Amino acid sequence: MYQKLIQEHFEQLSKGQKKVASYILESPHDVALKSAQEIGEAVGVSETTVIRFCYAIKLSGYSELQSIIRSTFMKSKSSLGTYLATKNKIEANGSFHEIVMQNDAMKIQEVSELINKDSFQESCQSLHSAKKIYVLGLRSSFAAAQWLGFTLNLLRPDIHMIEPQSQDIIQLLSHMKKGEVLIVLSFHRYYKETIDLTRMIKQKGVTIIGISDAMTAPLYQYADYYFPLGSAETSTIDIMPIVISFLNTLVSGMTIQAPEQYEMYKAQYDSVDSSFLFLDGDDFK
Repeated sequence: MYQKLIQEHFEQLSKGQKKVASYILESPHDVALKSAQEIGEAVGVSETTVIRFCYAIKLSGYSELQSIIRSTFMKSKSSLGTYLATKNKIEANGSFHEIVMQNDAMKIQEVSELINKDSFQESCQSLHSAKKIYVLGLRSSFAAAQWLGFTLNLLRPDIHMIEPQSQDIIQLLSHMKKGEVLIVLSFHRYYKETIDLTRMIKQKGVTIIGISDAMTAPLYQYADYYFPLGSAETSTIDIMPIVISFLNTLVSGMTIQAPEQYEMYKAQYDSVDSSFLFLDGDDFK
């Protein structure tokens, strides 16, 4: 709950309050056990700033923040545990599939209303004009990254999947430059290799489009355009319908920058004889 409050109000926080927010998300156990004064000293701000931070996220004070953290975060579950727990609450009857899919649709709608319109539009323009597009998503983000890479590759040239296990990363970095775009996906629990690679690629002048869950997830500090699609409490499995929907929207936003150009790419793709790859109607007779 407190992560969602921070995410909703993060952009309106002062610089000092943002430091408090980041500390709380990184070290919630400290907040559960220490006073506002001790937290302020750890962050490098005043006790008053900590208390004003609580007011800024619509809490009555530091005591309420401690109470929320003690009752929720201290009982944190794994992504799989959270996923199973949410599904076990739904009665297993004939309407189960409707309830699960309607819940997904509601979450997608809620997230769509929070997306920054200017950042989204500028991201779509960046993708359209990019000389090269790189896609990075490891572990729990891998499937979504693969879908994105495959889809982009159907629509335009110079799409490159970053796969550290089968690539020379030093050589890859040496060829990256300004005018190129990296789309990176990173969800809780945040994989260190993803963040380290993003930091190094950022130093090459590449434009970073970051997609994660919480507003203050580690990816936030390196992204030129950042899209939080949930919260750190959301199961990585549960967030995937939202992620795929957003990626589909991002790709669509790229194509409307120049519809005729992307229709040409599609025509070129369709013109290639692929009959040796796919079944046709006669194969089903």
